[in-house]
Amino acid sequence: MSAIAIATFRCTPSGREFLTNFLAGEDGLAITRAYEGALRCEASLSNDNHDVVLYEEWESVEHHQAYVGWRVETGLLDMLSSNGIELEVAYLTPTSI
Repeated sequence: MSAIAIATFRCTPSGREFLTNFLAGEDGLAITRAYEGALRCEASLSNDNHDVVLYEEWESVEHHQAYVGWRVETGLLDMLSSNGIELEVAYLTPTSI
């Protein structure tokens, strides 16, 4: 069964601009969408604050965690924090309700 990851990036106004530019660039969502185990990735911008939210569907939580581990190794989390961006990830299980 697939896993849903909701990645919420808590941004300052300048952090949101930095993040959206990064996500649209060649090192951003194009890589995420092509990563092993990725099934779907959509970005949304909050209307209430400066947050950026990614809705991601993965083959498994382990696939997503491997991806996040790779992003950590490449320095993405350091880059985010130096731009005033905090990341929160929640995992959801799809249901047929």
